[in-house]
Amino acid sequence: MPTEAFLFESEFLTSTEHSKDAYRRLIARAAQIVCESFPNQPYCGESPAALADAVADDLLPQLPTSPEHITEMLGTIVANSVAVSNPYTAAHLHCPPLLTALAAEVVISALNQSMDSFDQAPIATVVEQKMIRWLCSKAGLPAAAAGTFTTGGSQSNYMGLLLARDAFLLKHWNWSAQKSGLPPEARRMRILCSAAAHFTVEKSASQLGLGTDAVVRIDVDDHFRMKFSSLRSKLEVLKTQGLLPMAIVATAGTTDFGSIDPLPEIAAVAGEAKAWLHVDAAYGGALLFSAQHRSRLAGIETAMRTTLTPSGSTPTISTLKSTRKRESRTWSPLPCSPAAASMR
Repeated sequence: MPTEAFLFESEFLTSTEHSKDAYRRLIARAAQIVCESFPNQPYCGESPAALADAVADDLLPQLPTSPEHITEMLGTIVANSVAVSNPYTAAHLHCPPLLTALAAEVVISALNQSMDSFDQAPIATVVEQKMIRWLCSKAGLPAAAAGTFTTGGSQSNYMGLLLARDAFLLKHWNWSAQKSGLPPEARRMRILCSAAAHFTVEKSASQLGLGTDAVVRIDVDDHFRMKFSSLRSKLEVLKTQGLLPMAIVATAGTTDFGSIDPLPEIAAVAGEAKAWLHVDAAYGGALLFSAQHRSRLAGIETAMRTTLTPSGSTPTISTLKSTRKRESRTWSPLPCSPAAASMR
């Protein structure tokens, strides 16, 4: 009868040769299933009902099942998946993953480090810090800049506006939302963004207790870029109404049109209004790595917070939220997965 130690080594990766051999076999078999069943068209075309029939009802059986059954089930799932690397697949958010990124994902999942604290992931924490420093330098941020990895662009936008809200409350009323909640004056606070900005601006405003009414959408031009002249005019209107511009969200790459707001001009207006500037570059931030197109993001270095999501090359959505100052503190309600990074 197998010992408990033997059973453990059969199911979990340990330092024993038996465990490592089992790991090698499983990884090789998984790669074989992917290669054998990889779809050769953008999508199989099956209806939801047909796909439901294709996946066995005993997907999670009460009793152990045979390796052959699992292999068949995985092959069906792979064959009926969207082929993101097919030349006729229109890339939305998930683009073809790099082979090197897929190999790195094998290492990341095997180590399964927890990025909550240094004692749980010593060297991974050091790697994370160096990666953040490198990305901040790519964005042209000062040496004092810092960042954090999040689960994706939505959380990163939320965190950026969370910091903006807390900084605004502290500056204007010496008020801590963490300690005392929102003051009555918070109903006067406003967030300005373009009509083409991502819906997470309203979502974040709602979650931060400001309400979606706090979001003011600014007109866009024929290329769906924020009209900074309209931004300036709207700020004047808010002033006459006794409303306070808490933050301005500029978009560097809208998800619908790929439009990049005029960042230098918006930064100048934000400076005049003494408003927090947050740049949502989740979609267009990859231009920082292009020698030919990097200039299209000129002005991104002026932002108090920036979001980058290099989802075009990594197996999962990853985002880095950067900040110009290290003094800012954030509280994330969601833990980071090993492969997730957010610079929003």
